[in-house]
Amino acid sequence: MNLPDLPAGTGRWIWLSHVLAANTPAYGGGAGLSIGVEKSMAHGDSCNAVHLALSNHLGSHVDAPRHFFIDGRDVTDYPPERWMFRHPLLLDLRADAGELVSVAHVKPLCAEPAANTDLLLLRTGMERFRTEEAYWRESPGFSADLAPWLLDRFPLLAAIGLDTLSISSLRHRDEGRLAHRAFLGRDVRIFEDLALGAISPGASLESVIALPLRIADGDGAPCSVIAYAK
Repeated sequence: MNLPDLPAGTGRWIWLSHVLAANTPAYGGGAGLSIGVEKSMAHGDSCNAVHLALSNHLGSHVDAPRHFFIDGRDVTDYPPERWMFRHPLLLDLRADAGELVSVAHVKPLCAEPAANTDLLLLRTGMERFRTEEAYWRESPGFSADLAPWLLDRFPLLAAIGLDTLSISSLRHRDEGRLAHRAFLGRDVRIFEDLALGAISPGASLESVIALPLRIADGDGAPCSVIAYAK
């Protein structure tokens, strides 16, 4: 398979991944990013270097099938072009804190589905609370029945992306596990904790590139994600 040409024109590239920092929120309020100084020029060393300790599911990251399936594909099992999405689609949902997003939320937005959609970005607006406890404690969750329904309308769907900390909310943990399995079992990767607020209202997404850390046997990995928007 040949790599697709990058878009050209009057658009611009934007970041869809957050910066990893000491205050990056973690699922359930768990451990975040730990940054330790290994070398410091201010202390007389010849260079600067830090040591990072973090979960592979911290910050903007991808869940691969291995996350919920012992023999599932890991992040190193996908060729480079599978991390490039040429037909992304953004849907703005109306979801309250802690609500379970179901087919009923998405159906009105898919009256005329684009059959070639390979990446579906679901924007709930929860990102505006990312610096608050509500982001991980009250985040909406997503139901398992979305997976077959979306794939019926978007047969080329390879991944979904969310502006919530996880597809699983603390209020609906059991359903969240089922949702993970429903998408990952169909080889639909899940990008979580994305910066979808960077996409301007009315913007047209032309391309998204999402590159994970290539961790051996990685069931998931932090990602750098950029999009070309017009």
